[in-house]
Amino acid sequence: MDHRSVVNHQSDARPSNFVSAKMHPSGQQSPFGSEHSCAPRIFEIECDQAIFTSQRSPMGEGYRIVAASPGIRPDEKAEITRRSPSHGSLAGDSPQSEGMLAYPLPSGRYCICHCKFDGAEHTARGGQRVRTHAAILDPKGFRKFEDNPFWVDQSLAKVPVEAARTFNPTMGRLHLKASDRYTPPRHLATSTGPDIFLRVIRSLLGDEPCILASVPETRPTLQWALMMIPVSMRNKRSFSVGVKFSLTRNLTTTIIHHDLERVHQMVAGQTIQWRDLGVAAPVRQDLCAEWLGFIGRRADQSRLVEVAKLTNQMTELATQISLARVAKLSLDRDAADTWDRSVLIELQNDYNKFSARDEIESRLTIDIREFVEQRLADVEETLRKEKEAKKKAAAKQSEPTRL
Repeated sequence: MDHRSVVNHQSDARPSNFVSAKMHPSGQQSPFGSEHSCAPRIFEIECDQAIFTSQRSPMGEGYRIVAASPGIRPDEKAEITRRSPSHGSLAGDSPQSEGMLAYPLPSGRYCICHCKFDGAEHTARGGQRVRTHAAILDPKGFRKFEDNPFWVDQSLAKVPVEAARTFNPTMGRLHLKASDRYTPPRHLATSTGPDIFLRVIRSLLGDEPCILASVPETRPTLQWALMMIPVSMRNKRSFSVGVKFSLTRNLTTTIIHHDLERVHQMVAGQTIQWRDLGVAAPVRQDLCAEWLGFIGRRADQSRLVEVAKLTNQMTELATQISLARVAKLSLDRDAADTWDRSVLIELQNDYNKFSARDEIESRLTIDIREFVEQRLADVEETLRKEKEAKKKAAAKQSEPTRL
């Protein structure tokens, strides 16, 4: 497929699938459009769970898994133990501080951990005890949350504390209810918001470990940024928010807001990317440049919800080339919304011989072909009517003037 863009003509009409812009409280248009607050999907899943914390018991004391549902495998318990925060590992000191960890497990399941303080530490260390409530989702259950751990964390945070403080060695499975999505981040309505958002998306697209510093409105930003990348990528990413950085956790994305200089020194010489969003910088487009450009265009058009709907269909392995092709198809669909006959004929010629590589490309191609065919018919009909009108006008002018 030729990646030259035919989107170089001003459309004379608004595309039929445009999302009407909705104003943010700040008075600016939302880049998500009016559908960003669409009705939440109501569902409940059942999954395994575990509690990692410090507790004195006949088995000893110290941080460990103190309770777990029977379905958790030994290798999964080992991974949860290795990654979960212990004493003094939350980024904040306030009793209300919370953290989140999310990572794929070797078993093929996905673990989302909600971390918070839970009373006084019972040992001589003093201070506040950290409690981590882990939900372990199988691929089917995680898919209901669109493979977005930040949506799961939002639901996990609403589990009553009493239900998550059951310290019996064996506990039942967790009934996890879906909650509303986070409201789209307000900073996207500012002049620098879209650039910051694209820098976050670019980091999530890469496979290399990355530290993101100073992410504004962290959880909403990351939840919506994840919705801009293919769903097939999401369950391969791992995250921490509100938890102090540790090299041993080996996460793909660590978000920090404190101790920036210390962490920067810790990763010096490591194969870990450092990106401070508090420092102005251009979006690196060495990776998936066409896709990032497409998202930027959709943000300008208040149509990011459309991108999310598209990425949720991308269940196959995505590459830079496949993303570039989908971006090109989507923009060519925009170009088809024109009354310029030459553009429509060019699109018709291009897509009559175009071979789709997967189901998404096939659907987009059919949409372009059908729309171009209908628009060309409309253009021809308009030209016919204009020609008839001119013919009638000419005939009327040629009639002899009656005395």
